[in-house]
Amino acid sequence: MKALVVNALDEGFALDEAKRFGATNVIDSTMSKPVEAVRELLQDGADHVFDFVGQKSVGEQGLAMLAAGGGLYLLGVDTPEVGFDVNIFNAIGGQKRLQGVNYGSTNAKRDIPMYAEPYLHGRMNLDDLVSRNTSLREVNEGYAALKDGSLTRVVVTSF
Repeated sequence: MKALVVNALDEGFALDEAKRFGATNVIDSTMSKPVEAVRELLQDGADHVFDFVGQKSVGEQGLAMLAAGGGLYLLGVDTPEVGFDVNIFNAIGGQKRLQGVNYGSTNAKRDIPMYAEPYLHGRMNLDDLVSRNTSLREVNEGYAALKDGSLTRVVVTSF
């Protein structure tokens, strides 16, 4: 199984981090056309595409990357009024799914034990997903570091 990451923004750091966490292929969309690059790697298209950006162009490209029966999962929101066009004929013919994901759409009772077990036995590296712990008082500095790309995740641990 391939783990593919396509960045929609100019963040080479994020691509390096994706490789570190198991991406087998990365595509820098600032250097190539992402839909064509995905189709070159996966001739039938992707089974799952996750949009963390929430921009019109990214959502439309995500749909175009899907294989028959594939799903586009929307996690990011650029602005509340963002929408994108869906070709109904292609969506129906390709049996494509579009799903919103809110806070991971998790079932805590099922999912936390499912992730805790491999983490506790050293088979899943979650610690390195957090670049820095911060206090609520320093949250603005944390956001600035996320924006400039020097960190991947900041977690507020003290209030």
